[in-house]
Amino acid sequence: MSLNSRRRIEVEMPEFLFRSLQRRVANANSTEGVDPVDLNDVIEWYLAAPITVADVPHFEASIPGFTDALSAWLSTVTYDPR
Repeated sequence: MSLNSRRRIEVEMPEFLFRSLQRRVANANSTEGVDPVDLNDVIEWYLAAPITVADVPHFEASIPGFTDALSAWLSTVTYDPR
């Protein structure tokens, strides 16, 4: 299985967190001239954001292909939290 293939998961979280993510989607989509984002885009960003350059070799050692997969993912990201 490719590291960039998609996998559906189920996540349970408190309502306030879910609503905060929905709000981030709404904020991102209120800016003109940007690609629309959805809840998946925002969640992916917040899961990937803590990964540092120093972390990458450690992940690569235990998950071969991680660096290439991360690089490919970064080239397709549409959500910008700014």
